[in-house]
Amino acid sequence: MKTTLVSKLCTYFGVGLVAFFSPISYAIYSVLLLIVIDTATGVMKAGKKNVLDVRSKRMGDVLYKIIYYLSAITIAQVCALYVDDTIPFVKLALVAVIIIEVKSIDENFRDTFGFSFIDKLLEAGKLIKRKD
Repeated sequence: MKTTLVSKLCTYFGVGLVAFFSPISYAIYSVLLLIVIDTATGVMKAGKKNVLDVRSKRMGDVLYKIIYYLSAITIAQVCALYVDDTIPFVKLALVAVIIIEVKSIDENFRDTFGFSFIDKLLEAGKLIKRKD
């Protein structure tokens, strides 16, 4: 009898987790993708600068970044559920993470290739605007 109770509790808990995280899965995947891109550009930057002092602490920082960002997204989801569902807390948290990560990716890109891809995108936007 105890095994069925434990089994039911595990099932309910699992279904609850899926129900909680499924609305924010897009945010979780987006954050993880940005962290992978940032890490890849950071490795490229280190290779360009011939950094020989590669330590596991630097890669450990990536783990902390994942924990912080996913915690922020999770807290935002809790706020959306229990504080006010009309305020897009998750989207606001995601925008903050995107700004931080894109800035970091751009810094790595600038150090690796010698130019900012954000500046190039802004210049292209100005050219497109002038043609209209």
